[in-house]
Amino acid sequence: MSPNPLELHVAHADLVGQIDGLLQSPWRPAFRLIYFDPPFFTQKTQSGDEGSYSDRWDSLEQYVATIAHWIESTFSLLADDGFCVLHADYHASHYLKVAVDKIFGYRHFRNEWIWHYTGRRVPARRRVNSKHDVLLVWAKSDQAVMQPVYEPWTRNEYLHMKRQALHRDPDGREWIWGHQGRGKSKAYRIYVDQHVERGRAIDSVWDIPILNTSAKERRGYPTQKPVALLERVIRLTTKPGDWVADFAAGSGTTGEAAVRLSRHAWLGDVSDQAIRVMRTRFGMGEG
Repeated sequence: MSPNPLELHVAHADLVGQIDGLLQSPWRPAFRLIYFDPPFFTQKTQSGDEGSYSDRWDSLEQYVATIAHWIESTFSLLADDGFCVLHADYHASHYLKVAVDKIFGYRHFRNEWIWHYTGRRVPARRRVNSKHDVLLVWAKSDQAVMQPVYEPWTRNEYLHMKRQALHRDPDGREWIWGHQGRGKSKAYRIYVDQHVERGRAIDSVWDIPILNTSAKERRGYPTQKPVALLERVIRLTTKPGDWVADFAAGSGTTGEAAVRLSRHAWLGDVSDQAIRVMRTRFGMGEG
């Protein structure tokens, strides 16, 4: 748990206003994670029961330049050992990566996480169904270190993956041989129960359900992301007590995930509708 009471700030301002306010304030946290979930260049107006926003742009070049400028503007607010995560999809993720590589440096690009989700599928005519988003991850420096995250798996799944002979101690505890390279195939014992209990280290493809229309956590704001997705991002890139920022926070999912995991959160948005949804979500009243 965080040693101090958790702080959750909701700022009603555009990105420039939020950054100016933080830079001029004697109170300025160093964010361990800055998460961006901008419009995806769909060239549509995204609408929900509790709000809408325009995702229409004059050109792809304008869109990429705008998103890159937003990210570059927040660079000084990111801790030296912090991470920037940019959420995108097939519309422009490859263009965004090239642009943001110029800000952080190509060698500081750490990961491409794939969020795979289910949903209605139709037979391919022009292209197959797009059922994933892309989260691009940069570290500010070599100091940035991720935190191990594991997912559950069963004894049978573990043994199937290992494909080795199973041994038992006199007390019945199961183990297999571990190796330390070629010619050292019986170097130490791996106890099955320990690895099953810990879970399996995650990889870069995440199967996390998208929010359906009747999900309890749905707030009515368009393109809302599931809390489970943001919890994984936050677990990987921060520790309890760290600060997380989302300068275009929409429905506030980043803040809910942060508080659940004992992190402090800065949320902001220029939209009156988004601010109303967030303040209601966090019981802040009209404010």
